[in-house]
Amino acid sequence: MTAAMAKPRTADSFRSALLGGLVILPAVVGGCKGDQLKGAQAEVKAHTIKVTMPPVPSFEVPRPNADGSHTVKEMRVQGHRYLKQEVGLKGYVVWAYDCATAIRQPDESDDAVKKRIEENPTLCRRPAFYIGDAPDTPVERAVWVVEVPRPYTKLEKERLPKEEIAKWPAVPPYKVGDEVVVTGQWSIASPHGESNTDGLLVYTSMKNVTQAWESPAPIEVAAPEIRPPAH
Repeated sequence: MTAAMAKPRTADSFRSALLGGLVILPAVVGGCKGDQLKGAQAEVKAHTIKVTMPPVPSFEVPRPNADGSHTVKEMRVQGHRYLKQEVGLKGYVVWAYDCATAIRQPDESDDAVKKRIEENPTLCRRPAFYIGDAPDTPVERAVWVVEVPRPYTKLEKERLPKEEIAKWPAVPPYKVGDEVVVTGQWSIASPHGESNTDGLLVYTSMKNVTQAWESPAPIEVAAPEIRPPAH
């Protein structure tokens, strides 16, 4: 074909081609069903698992017991309200200090431990124990009871005046698991140096519910009569 034979396309020829394409398109689209026009479906299916949410914890402020004593939880939460006040704390002994157990050496007999303690009472710390709201309360969530009375030593019995021995505080019986009501001053430090910023109870008296024991009333010892010198 020569250049003279080639004819330029006119506007009419473009219009005809465009109309032809538009006629074919509806026929193609009309032949497709609706679901064939959808894209690929995600491979995620709706699950039917029912999720059980945990119950909302109670934020109720702990209150004293009906008998006026306090729970361990109450004192740990609101102990600042009772600082330097005498309170009664009801619970269970969950840990108790035992000097013989603490200082015992491997294969040391009971008699040998007892002899060492008698010869050097300073080996022992002052008695103390922890109480919780339940027998299985962890020590970390219990309250420390300090300044618990101890038995006088053999040397103290020999050297102290009889009046002082007579006024010696009653030594309370207790063991892990006992239910007790301990009365004392709520504080963050004791006279002998124990301290806890969360609070501790400085012992005054105790009722051991399990062992049916209660601190006796303090013994009042009359002061010796002082007579004026004879003239």
